[in-house]
Amino acid sequence: MLKAGLSLLSISLVATLSPAMALSPVQMRERTAYIAERYLQIWSSNNAAAVTGVPYMYGPEVQFYGKTYTQGQLIDEKRRVIGQWPVRRYVHRPGTMRIDCNVSERKCAVRSIIDFEAANPARQTRKSGSARFDLGISFIQRQPRILYEGGSLNNRRVGRLD
Repeated sequence: MLKAGLSLLSISLVATLSPAMALSPVQMRERTAYIAERYLQIWSSNNAAAVTGVPYMYGPEVQFYGKTYTQGQLIDEKRRVIGQWPVRRYVHRPGTMRIDCNVSERKCAVRSIIDFEAANPARQTRKSGSARFDLGISFIQRQPRILYEGGSLNNRRVGRLD
């Protein structure tokens, strides 16, 4: 399963590869939207890929919800969240994604509202709600890298699994 998740992630990222210097503003926006969509799909579908994908998706250091993390620290944080909420579903709310790019710096920022559901069957708990989601992408290197991830909770419901 780990190899399958890593292969899926690698295929997804290869689809975004091309020399960074050759990217037009339109290509940067399209790839940023694709990365943001794919990121939530991976985080929602596969615990192994969410962790093993960190070196492929993030720079050596990343701002993650207001704190600077190395890749190793980010892997530990993602494992912690996966342990707490092993079943997750995160999606961008249709029509809310906004992308701004700085072409000269080869960086883009995406902001959207996401809807989420998470559960821990072993603890019989679940949560759901919506949040603002921010992601910063760099196209300086051949492979795009996430520079920052953040956001804030809009609303949340916590309860027991039925």
